[in-house]
Amino acid sequence: MLNDKKATELFSKSMDGELSETESAQLESHLSNSEAAKAFAELAKTIDKSVAENSGATDSRPGESGLSQDAKKRMSDSILRAMEQDSNLAATLLDSKDATSEQHFDLPNPTENQLPDIREASSPYTIVRKLGEGGLGNVWLARDEKLNRNVAIKEMNRHALESPKAWQRFEREAEITGQLEHPNVVSLYQYGTDRNTGEPFYSMRFVGKRTLADAITEYHDRCQAGKCDPLILHRLLTAFLGVCQAIAYAHSRGVIHRDLKPENIGLDNFGQVMVLDWGLAKVADDSDLSSELSGDVELSGEALAETLAGEVIGTPLFMSPEQAAGESVSHQADIYGLGAILFAILTGYAPHEPQKSKTTAPLKIKDVLKEIQSSESPRPRDLRSDIPMELEAICMKAMALKKFARHETASELANDVERWMVNQGQRQSEYETIRMEGRELRTNTQASVRDLETNVRFMADLPPIQELIRANSPEDTIAWRDRLITIFSGLLRAKSDYRSIVYSRIKGKEFTELVRVERHSTVHSNIRSIPRSRLRAGTASEFIERVGQNDPDEVYTSLACGALHDAANCEQRDVTLFAGVPVFDAQEEDLYGVVIIECDLDHILKQQLNRRFVATDIIVACDTYQTILHSNGKEGIVDDSVGKPLHTTRPELTEAIAHLQEKMEYIDKTNQQIYGARLWLNANPHGIMFLLSHD
Repeated sequence: MLNDKKATELFSKSMDGELSETESAQLESHLSNSEAAKAFAELAKTIDKSVAENSGATDSRPGESGLSQDAKKRMSDSILRAMEQDSNLAATLLDSKDATSEQHFDLPNPTENQLPDIREASSPYTIVRKLGEGGLGNVWLARDEKLNRNVAIKEMNRHALESPKAWQRFEREAEITGQLEHPNVVSLYQYGTDRNTGEPFYSMRFVGKRTLADAITEYHDRCQAGKCDPLILHRLLTAFLGVCQAIAYAHSRGVIHRDLKPENIGLDNFGQVMVLDWGLAKVADDSDLSSELSGDVELSGEALAETLAGEVIGTPLFMSPEQAAGESVSHQADIYGLGAILFAILTGYAPHEPQKSKTTAPLKIKDVLKEIQSSESPRPRDLRSDIPMELEAICMKAMALKKFARHETASELANDVERWMVNQGQRQSEYETIRMEGRELRTNTQASVRDLETNVRFMADLPPIQELIRANSPEDTIAWRDRLITIFSGLLRAKSDYRSIVYSRIKGKEFTELVRVERHSTVHSNIRSIPRSRLRAGTASEFIERVGQNDPDEVYTSLACGALHDAANCEQRDVTLFAGVPVFDAQEEDLYGVVIIECDLDHILKQQLNRRFVATDIIVACDTYQTILHSNGKEGIVDDSVGKPLHTTRPELTEAIAHLQEKMEYIDKTNQQIYGARLWLNANPHGIMFLLSHD
C-alpha cells in the first residue's frame, strides 16, 4: 500500500509523462482505494490545466520567470470555477480534511522550537489628507493605527489604473524604493493592496510636506528682501551633499533616478534629506517603460515643471540633453540633474526655465526639448552676479552639454562642493582677518589724523599767537616770536612725524609767514627755525584759502603729495597730510591768519605696514583713484605703482573704489577677496582709502 507522500510523487511523475508501467499500476490501485487521493488528483489536474491556459500571458515583468499577477488571478478563478462545477470534488476535499490529517506525511511539523518561515500581517491606515499628486500616483498623509504614527501612503491615481504599464511602474517604484536602504532615501514600510478596491499602495516614512524647492524659494525671497543669510546657503548646500550621496548609492546599485528636481527632495525640520519619487527610475539593463510622446504637445510654463513619462522621460526644467533627445540614459543624466538642482539653489531658477521677458504663451514641447539638446545651460552668474565663481564652475561642469565633460560620479560632484565649502570656511576666516587688518589700519591712521587736528587747534590757541597780533614794537615782536618758535620746536621734537609748523598772516589773496619751524630735509632729528629773511610770502594756495574760510577752532585737513603750495600735484613720492585752523584777532574778531601743521603721512603708513599681514596686497589711495602707498607680502613696499590711477592699473578694484565714494566700508560678499575701508578727512569731501586683498 502506498502512503500519501509516495502517491504524490508518482502522480507528479505521471503529469510529466515519466511514469513506468509498474508505477502506473501502483498509482491506479491507490487512487481506487482512497477518495481523498482521488480528489487531490482531480484538483491537481485542474491546476495543471489552468497553468497551461494562463502561462501564455505576456505582461510579466521583464527578466522574471513564472506567472504575472493577472495570470495568477485568472488561474485562481479557473480553479474556483472547476470546484463550483464539480461539487463532488469540493465536498470530497472538505470531508477528507480530517482523514488526510491522520495519514502519514514525511514532512517537518512545527514544534515549540520550530516556527513557520512565513508570517502574514496587516496594518490599518486612516487617511488624514492629501499631500500631493503626480502623473502616476497620489500621496496621502495617513495614520498607522497599530503603531500610532504618521506615514505617507502612495497609491495609483485613476488615470494610471487604466494602464497595465503604469501598474508595472508603480510596483517597480515600490520595489526600488524598498531596496535602496540609505539614510537619504525615504524608507518604505509596506507594500499591499486595498481590501475594498484591490488597488495597490505602499506606505513610507512621512518626512513632512516641505521640499528643497520650498527652502530654495524661501532663501531667495529673503535675499530679494535684503536679508540674505550665508548660513541658509550653507544649509542648502549641505542638503545637496546628502542628495548626491543618495544618488551615488543608487548608482552603485545600478539604479538611475531620471527625475531629479528640488520638488523630489524632501526636508524635515531637523535637517534630514530624503530623495523621493523613484517612479521613473531605471535599473541597469532594464528597458524603458515608455510610450510615445508627440512633439507637438503644448506645455505651459507650469507644465514644464511636471514630470513627463514617455519617449522623453523626466522634467523639462531640469532635464539633461540626452533625456530631451529621448536617448537611453546612463548615470550621467542624474549628474546633470544634480547640477540643475545646484543651479536652482544658487539662482532660484531652474536651468531651462523660460525668462520672464519672453512670451508666456504655451511652448511646443518639441521646441523646448530641441533647445535643451543643442544649447549650453545659462551661467548662474548671468542671473545673480554675487554667486561665487568657483561654485559656478562646479555647477557648469555638472551640467555640461557633453556627457564626458561632466563629473564622473555623484560622489565626485559632492566632493567638489564640499571642498568649496571647506575652502570657503578657511577663506571666510582669512577674510575676517583681512577685515580686522583693514579696520586696524584705518583706526590707527585716524588716530594720527585726530591727534594732528588736536595739536594744530592747540597751537592756534597759544598766547604768543595773539601777542604777535598786538605787538607794537620790534622788540615785542622778536620776544613773542622767539617764545612761539620754542613751543613749535618742542612739538616737532615730540612728534617725529611732523615736518613743519607755520603761522602765517593773510591779507586778501596774499599770505606772509610770521613763524616757520621745520625738520631738516636730510637730518631728521635736526629742528630749525627759518629766519625772517627766508620766510615765504605770495599768493595764498587753495588750501590756505580753504582754512581761512573756516570758523574759529574748526580744523580743515587735506591730503597732498609734495610741498604745501603744490598740494594738487600727486606725482611726487612723499605723501603729506596738512591740518590748518584759522586765527582771529581776539579784539577785532576779524580773520588774521592761519596755523598749519605738515605731517609725514607716508612715514606713518610705512610704520603701520612694517609687520606681517594676512592680506598679501595692501593699497592706500586717495579717493581720486591715485595710489599713495602699495605693499605686498613678497616685496614689501612697492614704489612703481605710486601716483598711478587705480581704475586702469587695478580694474578688479573698481567696484570697491566706487562703493567707497559713499560708504565707509566695502565687503566683498561674493568672492571674499577684497576689503575696503575709508577714512574721511575733517571738513573735507575727500579722504583716504585702504584696499586689502588676498590671493
